[in-house]
Parts: sequence; C-alpha cells; structure tokens
Amino acid sequence: MSGADQKGIQVGRRDFLKTMTLAGMAATLPTTPPRAALADQNPAGANRAQPTEASRRRPAEGKKALLCLSDNPPAHEKFIESIQSIPGTDLQVSSIKGNYRSPEEIARIVHERDMDILLLILPLMTFNFGSLYDAMGDLDIPIIVLTMNPELIPIDANLAASLRGNGANVTFALSQDQALERIRILASPGILQGRRAVLYGRPFDSTTVPARNLNEDLVYQRTGVKIQFRPIEELAALYKEVDAKDAVREMERWKREAVKVIGVSDETIVNACRLYILLRSIVEKEELSAVSIDCLGFTLSPNPILPYPCLAFARLRDEGITAACEADVCGMLSSMLLEEISRKPSFMCNLMSLDPLVSKITVSHCVAPLKLNGLDTAQMRYRLHDYHGSGRGAVPEVEFPQRGQVITGGFSKDLKSFSLWPGRIENQVMDTDLARSRRGPMSNVCANTMDVKIRDADRFLQNVPGLHQILVLDNYTRAIEDALLGMNVTLVGPTNFTPLPA
Repeated sequence: MSGADQKGIQVGRRDFLKTMTLAGMAATLPTTPPRAALADQNPAGANRAQPTEASRRRPAEGKKALLCLSDNPPAHEKFIESIQSIPGTDLQVSSIKGNYRSPEEIARIVHERDMDILLLILPLMTFNFGSLYDAMGDLDIPIIVLTMNPELIPIDANLAASLRGNGANVTFALSQDQALERIRILASPGILQGRRAVLYGRPFDSTTVPARNLNEDLVYQRTGVKIQFRPIEELAALYKEVDAKDAVREMERWKREAVKVIGVSDETIVNACRLYILLRSIVEKEELSAVSIDCLGFTLSPNPILPYPCLAFARLRDEGITAACEADVCGMLSSMLLEEISRKPSFMCNLMSLDPLVSKITVSHCVAPLKLNGLDTAQMRYRLHDYHGSGRGAVPEVEFPQRGQVITGGFSKDLKSFSLWPGRIENQVMDTDLARSRRGPMSNVCANTMDVKIRDADRFLQNVPGLHQILVLDNYTRAIEDALLGMNVTLVGPTNFTPLPA
C-alpha cells in the first residue's frame, strides 16, 4: 500500500476557518432536499425503507463482498488492491463512485447492492453530509468510515456518530492502515463459521429460556452456526438402546476420581453415564460442536423421560464439546464462542444475586467442568452428590481455583450485542448438600455456587444478557472483541476491561 493515496491536498485548520465563513453560500452545501421533499420523491419511503435482515445479510459462508464508495475511485486503486490482497481473506471488492452531496444517490447505491462490509471513503472536504445517515438507515452490516483528512475530522466524525445512532456498527478510521486492519478482521472467516449444534426440545421454546424471536436462519446469519432442534422423545428412544457395559466403566471412573460420593447410587450414576455415551456417539457421528437438552422440561417430573444430564454435560465440556443446559440457544452460542477463543471449558451458570455496594455477583449451577483450567490440564477436585437434595440425579461439586481471574458474559437475546465482564472468584460455597440458610436447607442453591468480584456492578446489572452467564478462566477481551467485530456484534462491558488483581 502506498501512502501517496492518502496524501493528496491536505486542508489545514486556517484554510478551514477561512472557508467556513463562506459556508452559507449554497454552492458549498450538499444538494439535499428537505426531509419532506425526500419523502415526496420517494413514495412509501422507497429509498428509506429498511431491507429485511434476510435480504440484506448475505450467507455467512463463502466469499464475502465489500462495497467501497468514494467520489474518486481511480485515486484509491492502490488501496483497493491492498484490500484484495489481505492474507487469509477472499473478498469480492466493488469500487463505485458516489456523490456525497446527494444522499439519495448514495442511499440508492447502497440499498441496491448485497454486501457484507461497506467502506465509505469520504471526500477530502465537505461541510455537511445532509440527511445521508437518515437515508441509509441501519444496514445491519459493519460500516467503515475512512476520513481523507485526519487533521480535520469534525464533520466526518459526526457522520460516523450519526450512522451509529441508526444502530449501525461503525468503525471510524483515520488511516488506510487502520481501515485495512478492520477489514481484515471483518473479512476473515467467522470464528464459529460452519459449526453445527443439535438441541433436544421444542424449537426456540425452552422451558426456562425461550427464544421465540430467533430462528435457524437468523442464528446462522449472525454467528455462522447451523442449529437443529429435535424432539426429546427421539433422544429418549435412542437412550433405551445404549449398552450399559461402557457406562459401568464410566461410572467407576466418576467414583474413583471423586473426593467423596454422597447419597448417589451406582444405578443413578450408570444411567447418567449411558446418556453421556449416547450424546458422545451422536456428536462424533454427526461432527457436532455443541449439544443441548431442555432438561428442566422433564427432570422435575415424577417419571423423567431421561436421566439428569449433569454428569454427561460436565464430561463433554472437558472433552472440548459445548454442552449447554436447558436448550438455551443464546447461552449455547455464548459458550461456543468463549470456549473456542479460550480453548477451555466454560461454566454456564445462573446469576443468583448482585451486591452493588461491593460490586459482587453470586453465580450458581449444577453442571461444572472439571478442567476449567484447560482441556490439557489436570482436572479439579470434586464431590458427587444428588441434585438439589432431591434424592435424584448426580452432580459434580467442583473446587474452583480461589481468586482465579475470569471473564463472564453472553449474547443478548437478539444476538446483536455481547455483554462481557472481567472478574475474580472470591468465595465458593462448599458442601452444598449440607449448606443451610436462615430459611433452612439451601435446596435452591446449585452444587457449584460462588461469589465473583466484578467491575461496575450497576452497569453490569443493566446489561445482564439473560438467565445464564458464561464464565471462563483468564481474560481474552481483545480476542473476543475481534471475533465479535467479525460477526457485526457490539461489545458491551465496563468502562475498564483490565483484569482485577488477584
């Protein structure tokens, strides 16, 4: 890439102030009709109509398309060549001339084309982009706004801010190098691209975490993950055919490696292990990356159709497979993302409470991986006991690392943002089968319950993604931010992402 593309004629502050005194002259302003006139020229909001997500967002697989709009494409040919030669990408780049003084022309060009990325190379000098951001609306794709005069950016910065106000994910770039780096991230294959997941339960209608605003196509367009729902009855029929021999060996391993087994029969553990063997075989046969079951749809019934999946899910996570509780679609996708980046199993947990005075949350769940430190590390100590003191099921109570650094968060319900918070494990409730509160036995507390110190507790509370938090050890904020940028997902978090001191 040559720096000559960007040198051109630089307009300094003195020249700008001198020219600004003439800003009232019509010739210096964009030829933008008033909003009412625009509406008259475009019946039923023809230019302003927002494309549907299905029509605007292209398939997540295959070659991505970038549209570059500038007022002088020949002047940017070397820059376009640099975009086309970004390593690890396969971009289809279109460079088109557009008149930035005519918002309706720019909007027409943009809305007539399918693209994954929009690059706006702004003119060297202008005083007003008129109703350009209004006419464009929210394209639901990432936009890069590249200024050609980094020494004088107020008008260009205002355009970027206005586009963000419409809901767009906008990067304001001061140099071609900065724009190229953003394009590299956006054009690279998505971190979850092509992954497959199966959920057993009613489609997008989990007993505890329904996601009726989503569908398979939207999940795929947002994340690149292909999901499929299957009836729980189908899994139950397959479970009946599982040979108990391998399950007995798995049961013996759980008992042998546990610090203690409390009130759980061998039969209960064997049944859980049969479910693990079945799920593992389905994952291997179909090359799945994730699996989930609407477990609370049957575990609390007098005659559950399947055994409690807690042990099966814990083992699968330790083997690098996302095993999400309760058929939580957003929670599963969040787990897949954090596990892929960290290369560690995640702890999917309920947010039980928050104390804003000391900026602390309490999280709790019955499924916890034993290898939270990493897939290739030694597993942590654990006890086995029943599920919530019910006398049924088997759950691992894992000793988490004290004062361990963590990040916790998850996708929003529309998959358009991702809440992410650094934290530190403070205290863990041990012997949860015996733990008591002032109201009696803590039967409402899951086997793995702990306090986590976080930053900006009130801000965290206002950005809770849902029922479940996804927690992994250590801090991967930058890598997560880059991955989310490639998905056109906004990162939400505290004002300071620095890990909390141990």
